[in-house]
Amino acid sequence: MRRKLILKPTCLILFIALLSALLFGCSSSNSSNSSSDNAKKGGNGYPKMTVMFSHVAAENTPKGQAALKFKEVVESKSNGAIQVKVFPSGQLYGDDNEIEALQANNVQIIAPSSAKLSGFEKSFEIFDLPFVFKDSQALYSFEDGEGGKKLLDKLDQYGMIGLGFWPNGFKHITNNKVEIDDPADLKGLKIRTHGGTIINEVYAALGASSAKIAFNETYQALQLGTVDGQENSLVNIQTQRYPEVQKYLTLSGHARSEYILVASKTWWDKLDAKTKELFMEAAKTSAEIGRELEAKLEKEALDQMEKEGKIKIHNLTDGERQKFTDVLQPVFDKWSKEIDPEVLQKAQETSQN
Repeated sequence: MRRKLILKPTCLILFIALLSALLFGCSSSNSSNSSSDNAKKGGNGYPKMTVMFSHVAAENTPKGQAALKFKEVVESKSNGAIQVKVFPSGQLYGDDNEIEALQANNVQIIAPSSAKLSGFEKSFEIFDLPFVFKDSQALYSFEDGEGGKKLLDKLDQYGMIGLGFWPNGFKHITNNKVEIDDPADLKGLKIRTHGGTIINEVYAALGASSAKIAFNETYQALQLGTVDGQENSLVNIQTQRYPEVQKYLTLSGHARSEYILVASKTWWDKLDAKTKELFMEAAKTSAEIGRELEAKLEKEALDQMEKEGKIKIHNLTDGERQKFTDVLQPVFDKWSKEIDPEVLQKAQETSQN
């Protein structure tokens, strides 16, 4: 006959205590895991993270304001889960080392000029080619379309992800020697540029020479006569006070230098689809703000220079512009071969519409 197991009161109490401890331990473990999981997720289901964003422009420029709008969109939409720390004016990295820092994932987002990226991918030289885009609308149509996407996608192989384009204005020429309305007027002039093979050949074809001088040293170079003139956007020409040391401004719009919003591929590849979509939305919104601000500031800069009357302003007529285009055609033909044919075609199509 089988014997019944009878627990004494003391044993029963110990058994219940042990069982309770085990159950409580499991509950605490689950609660701890749940808290840990929640710590990884912030508002609206986005992961908690801090993103470092470095650029070299001042906060009161279109680029600086676009960066702040990018930060605002990301932090607002993620309900603060994602924090974007913006470092303007080269506080974190400068022009010479920001791309290297991005590739090493020491910073997650930068916005270098297109000229910087052409050292990796020749197709970015499309912005330096003379008279490719007839106006800002043609340029933006290219950037927002298939051509712009194809161009950005080329950065993937270099450890970078192209998020979008930010405006930097068309380039115009100032000098203190002669009013320029014909290509021959540039003969013998020495023009400051940001450097680059295409730019050098553009001025050589016009009978001028180019000199690469740092942006913050340009005013003094103009003042001392180290160079006769320079090329820049209207905003830079006005804010850098070049009319104080230059007599003539020619609204040539011969080339463009865009900013490219770029992310670290190492960092980007670890993000989930929802978070990537948020950053792309912020890129698009910030580009729109940058474009609006650029148009506003360029108009204000031109109005201010006209009002002050320190510099004589000449806007090239269609006929005069065609003369420049004809003279520079050999430069275009030579260097356009370096551009992806599809990218070049899309760019040219926007100016034909």
